[in-house]
Amino acid sequence: MKFLFLLLLVLFNSSLIGAMDSYTGYDSLVSYCWETDAFRSLKLGKGTVTQDFVDCEELAARMIENGFDLTKEAGHSFSLRLPVKKPEEFFRLCEVYHSIFDDLAVFPVPESTVLSTADISYENGWMEPRTYGGERGHEGCDLMGGTNTPGLYPVVSITDGVVEQAGWLPKGGLRIGIRAPGGAYFYYAHLSAYAGEWEEGTPVKAGELLGFMGDSGYGPEGTTGQFPVHLHLGIYIKTEHYEELSVNPYWILKYLEQYRTRAAY
Repeated sequence: MKFLFLLLLVLFNSSLIGAMDSYTGYDSLVSYCWETDAFRSLKLGKGTVTQDFVDCEELAARMIENGFDLTKEAGHSFSLRLPVKKPEEFFRLCEVYHSIFDDLAVFPVPESTVLSTADISYENGWMEPRTYGGERGHEGCDLMGGTNTPGLYPVVSITDGVVEQAGWLPKGGLRIGIRAPGGAYFYYAHLSAYAGEWEEGTPVKAGELLGFMGDSGYGPEGTTGQFPVHLHLGIYIKTEHYEELSVNPYWILKYLEQYRTRAAY
């Protein structure tokens, strides 16, 4: 009788765990899910971005269970409380989250200690249509200045890293691109001026002044005034199929608001 009871218990637990696998969606997790639009939109939700630390394994589990959208999350999921067998794709997904989040340290535009009107605002405009240079999606998030003055707002690096690109681009104007240690690429565009002589290979520290917000770009070198003063922040990851794959910076900026510094400007 005791043996029969133990056998039934094992069978029940196995079926329960199998049901959990089906519920959480791990059994349908596709290879390279981190290249899909659902992943790249990074719908982290307020519950995630208000945490002072992002557990990438927990984040991956919750994202899978909620269809990669935590803006409408419905409470805790079973996988955080019960053991669930996870496929290799789950652990690869965790690695990709780590490549984005492990190096985040500071919000890119410090708060002004002088001008109350000099605050910034931003909206979730990732992949909205753009037409300059041909029809395309907006691969970033625009931080708009409350005061439309080029050169007023300091822009700092949100991570440690190394400069990979600097100089003029027709679309981005004066820009700088920094590769963080975890592999993500952070792109700061439309600057009015640099804070130093940035060259490929120059190391950068999180919080270091890169330059100043401006309105450069959308034309040949030196073009300004084609749009209001703002900072375009782009975040890109390397994958098996893409050298630069855009992910949505909006919720990452929301997460970094708690790490915003202050400066006298």
